[in-house]
Amino acid sequence: MKKIKILIDTDLGDDVDDAAALMLALGCPDLEILGITTVYQDAVKRKEMVEDLLKQWGREDIPVHSGAGSALMETARGHWEEPIQYALLDVAGSREKETGHVSPGEEKENTGGYSETAVDFILETVKREPELVILEMGCMTNLAKAFLREPERMKRVRILAMGGAFFSTAPEWNIICDPEAASVVVEQSENLVMMGLDVTKYLKVSPERVDEWRGRGSKTMEYYLRGVDMFRNKTGYPITLHDVLLVAYLIDPQVVTLKKGQFSVELAGRLTRGTMVDRSNYYEIDPQIEKNFRFAEKVDLERFFGVMDRYF
Repeated sequence: MKKIKILIDTDLGDDVDDAAALMLALGCPDLEILGITTVYQDAVKRKEMVEDLLKQWGREDIPVHSGAGSALMETARGHWEEPIQYALLDVAGSREKETGHVSPGEEKENTGGYSETAVDFILETVKREPELVILEMGCMTNLAKAFLREPERMKRVRILAMGGAFFSTAPEWNIICDPEAASVVVEQSENLVMMGLDVTKYLKVSPERVDEWRGRGSKTMEYYLRGVDMFRNKTGYPITLHDVLLVAYLIDPQVVTLKKGQFSVELAGRLTRGTMVDRSNYYEIDPQIEKNFRFAEKVDLERFFGVMDRYF
């Protein structure tokens, strides 16, 4: 079977679903990770954390590049007027790093004597691999910059993104962190599938499953579970595998049911900025949708966790 070649763009470090998504992709022989890029605020630190995770799996051969730390329009935060503070779950250092905004100049990294941004890497990989699938697991700043530089090339790329909410007026995190970037991608992409919060929120991990993971005695799983423990101690939130759905869908497309839609990202409004707005003809029972935009309508939990049990 021909491997599916993927590039992952991630904000790994806040929640633990990004790390789980990477682990699932690493564990599936049908997927080939061509590279990983990081996005949002301290993207350089995120790059280091991704590299540390890859080291645990002996996969230092996978290139990792840091990308945009700031949104396309940093002042347009809507109802979030202050810089967002968050904690990077630094598993390697067994500590949490509080951080805020990163200046736009810090999105460049030093790679052996020359500078290369995540956007450069994305565009070069797209050019080299016409069947590439990009998995977007964070805000869409890196992707939007790639679209702005080479729209004709990027519009044909197959993109799977976790973000938005399609059955609610609530803004979702990955979109609200850079609504302008999400708008660029949603409006210009001709091959975009989005897994919204209204579907991914059901992917909660039971305590029994965590206990089963803990009982494996695997060093890589122990590494991941240190992050899980840090996340739960920091937030008190349940483990929910939002971003993992992108990988699970690639492995088994029947994990989700997709629906075509015509959506735009709302860029104004005190309460609605960052929401996904349905622009199809609401008067029609089955409106005609011309654009190839699809979103997850429902998820098959049995099939999803079946994929997890097999490859995670």
